[in-house]
Amino acid sequence: MRMPDGPTGGSRWSVIALVATLAVLAVAGTVHLTTTLLSDAWSRGQIDLVDRFTREPPNPDWPYLDAADRTARVCVPPVTCVQAVGNEYLTVMKFATVDEARRHAETLGPDGRQIDQLVLHFNGTPLPPGTREEIVAGVSGINASSPE
Repeated sequence: MRMPDGPTGGSRWSVIALVATLAVLAVAGTVHLTTTLLSDAWSRGQIDLVDRFTREPPNPDWPYLDAADRTARVCVPPVTCVQAVGNEYLTVMKFATVDEARRHAETLGPDGRQIDQLVLHFNGTPLPPGTREEIVAGVSGINASSPE
C-alpha cells in the first residue's frame, strides 16, 4: 500500500526534524547575539567618555580617572578618535572601531594600552607600573550599563 503524499508518514518526520533544527538554530543565534551585544566589549564601545569621566565629582582615592574633555585637542588628524578625556596622568581615547583603536595604540609603544575601542595613553605624570596595571584593570572592568 502506498503512503499518501503530505504531512503523514516519513514526510511528517522530515517536517518535524526541519522545524526542530530551525528552532535550535534560532536559539543558538539568539544566544550568540545576546552575548555579543551585551558583552563588556560592546558596552564599552557605547560609553560616552565625556559624560562618564568629566561629570562626576573628583574622587581623591582614585584621581587617575577624574578627567577633563580633551576631544577638541586630541581627536585631530592623524588621531581619528571620536572622544578623548584626560588629566595629568593619562588620556583615554575612544575610537569608532576596535581596529582604529589597535592601530593608534600601536603607535604609542609602551605608553599606550588598548581595551576594545578605548586607548589609554599614559602621557602625563609618570606612574609606577603597578598603578598603570590597576588603571588598565579598572577601565577593563567598565561597561556602559554598570556605574562602577
